[in-house]
Amino acid sequence: MRATLALASLLAVATACGPQQPPTPVPAATSGAIDTARLFTHVRALAHDSMRGRRTGTPDAERARRYVADQFAGAGLQRFGDSWFSPFTWRGARDTTARHGVNVVGWLRGSERPDRYLVVTAHYDHEGVGAPVNGDSIYNGADDDASGTAAVIELARWFAAHPPKTSVVFVAFDAEESALRGARAFVDAPPVPLDSIVLNVNMDMIGHNDRNELYAAGTWQYPQLKPLVARVAATAPVRLLMGHDTPSDAGASNWVNASDHAPFHARGVPFLYFGVEDHADYHKPSDEWSSMTPDFFARAVETVLAAVRLLDAEASAGTLPRR
Repeated sequence: MRATLALASLLAVATACGPQQPPTPVPAATSGAIDTARLFTHVRALAHDSMRGRRTGTPDAERARRYVADQFAGAGLQRFGDSWFSPFTWRGARDTTARHGVNVVGWLRGSERPDRYLVVTAHYDHEGVGAPVNGDSIYNGADDDASGTAAVIELARWFAAHPPKTSVVFVAFDAEESALRGARAFVDAPPVPLDSIVLNVNMDMIGHNDRNELYAAGTWQYPQLKPLVARVAATAPVRLLMGHDTPSDAGASNWVNASDHAPFHARGVPFLYFGVEDHADYHKPSDEWSSMTPDFFARAVETVLAAVRLLDAEASAGTLPRR
């Protein structure tokens, strides 16, 4: 969803302060923890021309969410109630026509602290079919945000095979491109008590970067997370940086309200937002699978997996400060 970004003031993780107690070992972000072939298959499917850009409220969005639900089921997730789908409705301030979206939600019960929840998210919608650019009118949204949705699916699969210590909710949001409506609906009516959600880990655009740079925003707002991100960064296969979240990051270079983590933050739920800076294909029909940087994408997902594993361990041990 983000608008074009200026260069932000960057905070390298090497300057982050260390933890105040014996640290939980950082899980290695080793190649092979995530099935990269399957990861890429998800992006190809979600960003295929036949999905026509997955615009909210279209049959294309319905096919995309059914794909995600099938993957959640195949991964071994549980449902809340009898459906993977959580529908919601909203009306605009000027155009009061009712509009409808559907989030896809699954979860895994924690083995040690099932009463605490991490919520791992990305959005599956995009802009649909629009003004043609060089003869192409399908805004495929491969990086925005088929990349994050694919990562949610494969993180879910990994944790289903390696049960988490805390409970983890996995959500593919709808209507991110419509003012974060899916995330707003989720926090307004969460499937678990809001005060039991320890952290939101959101991914939006993690598959296209030529500098091997992935950002984690949210540590300025929640400084207790800074040493944890620094520890992940020390062994990450990408250059994991903190930034785009300080008062000096003005306008579009500030990501605090830029994606689906914002409604969590507004309700006092800490967040980490993983993403890349905008690229030439952002919100253009050229945001296709072929424009992504596959090696970086695989390394980025491995890095987020290492982060979520560490956060899970810290939350279970009670060493991840709650709100």
